[in-house]
Amino acid sequence: MALHFAFSRLGVSLSMTSGDFRIMTSSGSYRVSEVLERTEVLFSKPPSIGVVIGTFAAVPYIHLHLEARQRFYPDIPLLVHDDASARWEELARLCEAYGCEFERNETRQPPCIGDVSAFLGGLLWGDRNGFDLVVKMSRRFLPLEDWGVGLRSLALDSQYATYCSHTESFGFGFRSECVAMAVQEWLRHRSHHELAIIALTPEMPFVEAAVHNIARRLATFRSGHAIRWDEEHGPRPKDRDGFAPWPFMGTDRCRRYPQFLWHDSATAEDYHQLALSWGLDYRCEDFADPNQGAGNGM
Repeated sequence: MALHFAFSRLGVSLSMTSGDFRIMTSSGSYRVSEVLERTEVLFSKPPSIGVVIGTFAAVPYIHLHLEARQRFYPDIPLLVHDDASARWEELARLCEAYGCEFERNETRQPPCIGDVSAFLGGLLWGDRNGFDLVVKMSRRFLPLEDWGVGLRSLALDSQYATYCSHTESFGFGFRSECVAMAVQEWLRHRSHHELAIIALTPEMPFVEAAVHNIARRLATFRSGHAIRWDEEHGPRPKDRDGFAPWPFMGTDRCRRYPQFLWHDSATAEDYHQLALSWGLDYRCEDFADPNQGAGNGM
């Protein structure tokens, strides 16, 4: 049943339902959804991609990432974003050796803020370089295949601003270890401002929820193409809305998948054995403490 509010002094009547509705004025009417600035398509061709790896120290893990990129997706530019660790010079040298970029925070942040700064730094880097999509990956989320092919296809099909997945084990409807963002759509709606505000707020954010809420807001601007894609793929639970589900990530962060390693399902020895098979000379102990003796970090 529609609710009806009349504002006689303003000459406006507002009819409100659970869906779209019109605002009725003395000079005509307009539909609320028409106020939103929607782009019919975000991508007219396979999107260009950049990837940002958020880290605090973790030199062995970053070395694995650089090696994985060289082996599986060398066409995708990579940026390492370090949260002011004492290992930043070593990380910078590694990036230079692999033809990748490096940036760091001026001062160390609390772990969750450091993670948010990687999202922000990656988006701004993507804008400077003209990438259509930027994928933020955590230091221990290590891809073992060319994931770019599937992401480009999903982006063209769905025309969404955000790509991610959920995890059944923790009950999170959104995961922060691997998130793809349509750069210009995120910037157009000032989502980088929201990330900056979160990074400057003293309270520690729940990163999954903070980024998910931004993705949800961006989804309200999704195009007719994206709305039709949603309809074709059926409804999703409310805690999994706001993004196009990315099959590459799987649906449980505690389950082992062949296409990546992640610390909730892999051990330090798993990363160590992979490093040895790729000719990287590290010990298992080097992977046991990703912060390399510096306490808690991103």
